[in-house]
Amino acid sequence: MKKLIILLVALIIPLTVLPSFASQIRVFVADMNAVGVPNRDEMKNTLQTLLASRLNGERIVAVGSAAEANVVVTGTYVTIGKVFSLDALAKTSSGKTLTRAFVQGESQDELIPAVGKLADKLSVDLTKIYSSDQSTATQTAPGTITAPINSTSSIISAKKDIIKSEQQIKPALTGEFIKPQEIEQGNTGAWMSKRLTGAANLMAIGKTLPDGSREVFLAEDQRLSYYTQGATMKLVAEAEFSPADMIVSLDTIEAADGNLDVYVTIIRSDEPASQVWQLKSGKLVQVAEKLPYFFRAFSLAGGPKTLYAQAMGREADFFGDVYEATRSGNNISLKNPIKMPRFGDIYSFNQFRNSDGKLMTVVINPDGYLVVYDSVLKELWRSNDKFGGSELYFQKEDLDNARATGDRFRWIFLNQRIQVTAKGEVLVGKNEGFWVLGNARRYKKGAVYCFAWNGSSLEEKWRTRDTQNYMPDYWLDESRNELLILQTVQRSGIETRGASALAIKKVE
Repeated sequence: MKKLIILLVALIIPLTVLPSFASQIRVFVADMNAVGVPNRDEMKNTLQTLLASRLNGERIVAVGSAAEANVVVTGTYVTIGKVFSLDALAKTSSGKTLTRAFVQGESQDELIPAVGKLADKLSVDLTKIYSSDQSTATQTAPGTITAPINSTSSIISAKKDIIKSEQQIKPALTGEFIKPQEIEQGNTGAWMSKRLTGAANLMAIGKTLPDGSREVFLAEDQRLSYYTQGATMKLVAEAEFSPADMIVSLDTIEAADGNLDVYVTIIRSDEPASQVWQLKSGKLVQVAEKLPYFFRAFSLAGGPKTLYAQAMGREADFFGDVYEATRSGNNISLKNPIKMPRFGDIYSFNQFRNSDGKLMTVVINPDGYLVVYDSVLKELWRSNDKFGGSELYFQKEDLDNARATGDRFRWIFLNQRIQVTAKGEVLVGKNEGFWVLGNARRYKKGAVYCFAWNGSSLEEKWRTRDTQNYMPDYWLDESRNELLILQTVQRSGIETRGASALAIKKVE
């Protein structure tokens, strides 16, 4: 009997250890630098996508951001003539080097197989490192990975929609080191609409009605819809546009007469031909048209909500300064120009003030990075992670570059809005997905991030949990502390308008 018990114990112990070794290493593939190649930005995105997909395996899973990862991989692709070299460096999230690997090839035909070989080398080395670390650990929970050094990842509660960064969690009263705690203050409730007909690209919020419901405007490519949001979303009115029109922005602002103006920025025949609509007797009525501007209504530096406009140039997609705008009939008056930093346009910038009251400008650049500029538009900081991400675009004929691009049209993507609160906090959306390559964009999940300027960089305060769908737009209603997140639950097609849903999360 004693021998039988010893035998059973010997069999059970290895089984209890197996889950720890079977868990996955979370790897984020950051930007791959490309040297000596044409279409550099496109090649960087291609290499990033290829390496991430080939690292995915039984022991390794590619994640969408450095905040989620145990390991961050960076790399460089260099070509000299026909010969190329592909190098990669794997580090922990805190910057400690884990391993290096490289592969070489004689022609471009060998590039994709070379990426596979590079992924194999990294996988072998990382598996050895983390397996060795786990084998020496004395207390590792099943299904988790003990990284070589302590991780600074955010604390995530299974019951919360808002994820606060570790620095925001209330520290212990004594000691200089803050240990992670499974405690959060934040979201206290969430609301989700039923399926809404139409894959909406844009959202704008109107007035609060006497019964406490909220006006919500949604826009598809050629359709404007007006809802009231109370216990449910109720469709009140719709307006359909010409197939030649493409709606690229939707904004609301209270007019001088007290009515709500709904600005619908439209691209028609490669030029802005925007319109203004109002609600009259429960119907959408056009009150202005053929306005040659891009429009956006938002709170600059957390101030009062204001309407802004920017022109389109002959060659440039967005031309000149951004101006405050007012309307009188079909006439638009411009004043108080705002100089744009590099990469800045009416849809990719906002401003905030630092602790000294100096005005700072924040922009999402074309590669998806947050960039902060000082008051003289000198770059101060650039994020390591990408943000923004949108499937909404318009096209302009570009025959001069057709030979280089292989497309007679230039694709201009409209990025996620940057919202700045009255407290100076910076909100930005972030969509992620594997099918993001050049002009082919197919995002599958999204989240909203909240940052605060700490004097040297934007520091994360909280973020929402990832949606299970593409997130085309969001808005923080500061008067109610409610975050509205628009989601695409079904994309439009030849025979369907698709479908959307609106989620509302309470933020405290």
